[in-house]
Amino acid sequence: MAQARQRASVTVAVAMSAAERARRARIVRLHMIAGLFTLLVLIAVNALVSSRYPWWLWAFIAWIPLIAAHTAWSMGMFERNKKGS
Repeated sequence: MAQARQRASVTVAVAMSAAERARRARIVRLHMIAGLFTLLVLIAVNALVSSRYPWWLWAFIAWIPLIAAHTAWSMGMFERNKKGS
């Protein structure tokens, strides 16, 4: 079962053009840079306003699944195999 999933994802990855892979990777990189910059700003604001409670961690925890899903999209994991299923 796991091998079938792996083959399907490899098929999709091969079917995606190099230009599309580069475009998706660039979008994910921009998302990461924007998120990291935002987190740095939140950490600085947290340090200045209320350094006792690290509330910026909530933004970080909420951001991680979004980055993971965006990375999976860029790898073609949400693409459907057009031949079979």
